[in-house]
Amino acid sequence: MAFLIDDNKCLGCGACAYICLFGVPTAVNSEKTKYVIDAEKCYGCGQCENICPNDAIHPAPDHKKIKKVYIDPEKCIGCSLCARACHAKAPKGVIKSPFEIDQTKCFKCGLCATKCRKEAIIVEYEE
Repeated sequence: MAFLIDDNKCLGCGACAYICLFGVPTAVNSEKTKYVIDAEKCYGCGQCENICPNDAIHPAPDHKKIKKVYIDPEKCIGCSLCARACHAKAPKGVIKSPFEIDQTKCFKCGLCATKCRKEAIIVEYEE
């Protein structure tokens, strides 16, 4: 789940690096005139694609867009790891009780699912 930057279209404005909550887009030179996205670190939320003024950022060929992220209350133990990891502060709950994800805040990056030790967070992808 990653995005790629078209080197021929990148203006070097840095908007992608500014908007990325995970610090994934990085400058490829000291003048910061071109940026790249490390596919291994990209969570695929698409914030960079949305902000790019020159339409230089597109999903990688194997990218699957996340449709919904939610928590299975039967598996959630209320540890709060998801809430502590989420930049959007979408997971809500009380410790030792099942958490829920506020869909109005979630920007569908799936980071919370990578932190859950009980596999209680379900990520649904668009087809």
